Amino acid sequence: MSKRSILDEKVSVLRGISDKRAALFSKLAVHSCEDLLWHLPRDYEDWSVLSDICDLADEDTACFRASVVTVPQLNRRGRNSQTVVKLQDDTGVISAVWFNQPWIAKQINRGDLLLVRGRIKRAGRYFSVQNPQFFREGADLPPLLPIYPLTEGLTQNIIRDAIRQVLNSDRLVFSEFLPAASRRDHQLASQAYAFSEIHFPSSRHAAEVGRRRLAFEELFLIMAGLRSLKSERTLLERQAILLSAEAEAQLRKMEQSLGFALTKSQQETLAAIRRDLERTCPAYRLIQGDVGSGKTAIAMLAMARVALAGKQSVMMAPTSILAQQHFESLTDFFEPFGIKTGLLLGGMPAAARRQTLSDIESGEIQCLIGTHALISGDVKYRQLALCITDEQHRFGVEQRLNLSSTEEVYPHVLVMSATPIPRSLAMILYGDLDISEMRDMPAGRQPILTYTARSKDRPRVEAMIEAQIEKGHLAYIVCPAIESSDFIKLESAEEVFSRLQKGSLSHRRLALLHGRMKAQEKDSIMRALSAGDIDILVSTSVIEVGIDQKEATILIVENAERFGLAQLHQLRGRVGRSYYESYCILMSDSDDDIARKRLTALCRHNDGFKIAEEDLRLRGPGDFFGVRQSGLPDFKASDFSRDRDLLVEAAGAAEKILSEDPLLQAAENRLILPEFTRRYAERLKNPAI
Repeated sequence: MSKRSILDEKVSVLRGISDKRAALFSKLAVHSCEDLLWHLPRDYEDWSVLSDICDLADEDTACFRASVVTVPQLNRRGRNSQTVVKLQDDTGVISAVWFNQPWIAKQINRGDLLLVRGRIKRAGRYFSVQNPQFFREGADLPPLLPIYPLTEGLTQNIIRDAIRQVLNSDRLVFSEFLPAASRRDHQLASQAYAFSEIHFPSSRHAAEVGRRRLAFEELFLIMAGLRSLKSERTLLERQAILLSAEAEAQLRKMEQSLGFALTKSQQETLAAIRRDLERTCPAYRLIQGDVGSGKTAIAMLAMARVALAGKQSVMMAPTSILAQQHFESLTDFFEPFGIKTGLLLGGMPAAARRQTLSDIESGEIQCLIGTHALISGDVKYRQLALCITDEQHRFGVEQRLNLSSTEEVYPHVLVMSATPIPRSLAMILYGDLDISEMRDMPAGRQPILTYTARSKDRPRVEAMIEAQIEKGHLAYIVCPAIESSDFIKLESAEEVFSRLQKGSLSHRRLALLHGRMKAQEKDSIMRALSAGDIDILVSTSVIEVGIDQKEATILIVENAERFGLAQLHQLRGRVGRSYYESYCILMSDSDDDIARKRLTALCRHNDGFKIAEEDLRLRGPGDFFGVRQSGLPDFKASDFSRDRDLLVEAAGAAEKILSEDPLLQAAENRLILPEFTRRYAERLKNPAI
């Protein structure tokens, strides 16, 4: 948008918005006048349909025209007050009542003709309209008034007035970045029309025309921008990784040493990675796999290919527990083949860290595993060729890794997603990546039997735990909090652990694991777990990814309604990791309709992709991912549950333009990238770690 426009100004330039009021707007993430225009209505008040008083019914929200036939009566009782007047039209009389708004008595006079809108209440034969809004007859009133999200201290009228000022300003200048051909092909309104009609629509249809334009704009912009970044990478240099016949034979031996046959999805994904590594520009691929589909095995074989070519690779894990577990698995796998692995964590002893850094720089360590410590400034790589990250490190990691490489080339990047993502969101989040989906499971895996239970069922649940332990199996109990709180009633890990120590399972070997424990304590518990010295592990969601115990067959999730559906599916994946029949019990006393639907969906489906679609439908993208953690842009107009067709349209428009103009340099496309950068540069720059 042009710098000449009022849209670049702070909201405090508007009449009636002091610095104090501007601070209230900032709570709504509204800082500039442009932010204000993007603060879109959540609904509309319809003032266009008028009722007669005789037709008003209890609990209706209605609009009617009436005369004030009594002097306003103000009744006070302590700090509370009621203002009451009688309203009349040709068909009847109704009382209007305002609670704790004594100033209303001075705003209304007997004989005034008002347009009134509010909730109708009935008490016996008498009707009243409570806390109604009203306008004097003749007021310049649109048929639909916007209803905005509010914060304490701001009213609908304050926000409406501020937005009117922006829309009526002679300094309002829009910069139309959508190419004219795209607007014409997809029947899109101009940006000026869209903002005008979405805020103060002339009809419901006009409001939807405005919303559709702005939703298309958001979806198109992020997809075109990310795909353009993908095109730019073809200009970067990358040494192709080609293996000799001898190295290929060695790689086949390593694959056979896994001890299981690769699934069809694993084979297809490996073939795609091989093609990526043989490209002379950096590859960026998302490996999206369901729980237990074997993503780690694919990562190991990709790292093996790089090591056999004499290059280095890194795998970044979200937690030190998972990094340690990956390190142990990869060491066991690579050691017989003479490939050296290394581990780099934030809290390592200084001497061990210095030795590890030296081995990385010399190239002695070929496969490195760690947390975000991998991208600290003192890490120097000799021949870094492949970076494997998870979606938590979505943006920025590959660029920062390149800064510490001794080669002037970018590494290939694999993004491992442990959360199956609906295709519609993947198009937005990963528009600059090639995507491989792994949907099938290794042979012998059984569906995990999933049930809901309430507190009253706890004795039966504990009996199930006891039965599994009797068979030599392991139980997990996951809680939403570490410790109890005075503010909200939740089953905390410490509380549950204490209760089990005194209850019917006190004779079993119990352990407690959570994120606040010292690294040494966590390592000790993980070793005991691997050695089979624990019967029941009580934990928080810290076990959500990476805990791989074949003997784990029963998972209890306390206060299951507090977890996202996709997160519950990840937690469920901690059991059922062998051929044993396994169980997941979702404990919840909640009667919330959405919560019960989500838990029922998990009982019904074992397919993570179906669960992800259901979670997105029920909760929307913000709650599904946690916007800040995922890198998902803050869409204002788009609604993924109803805009799937529009998403396909926007993707098609972006692909059509980029196929003809990959770097968006043509005159009609020259504003797309600057607008993409202006809106999303900070989000792309900062990795969510």
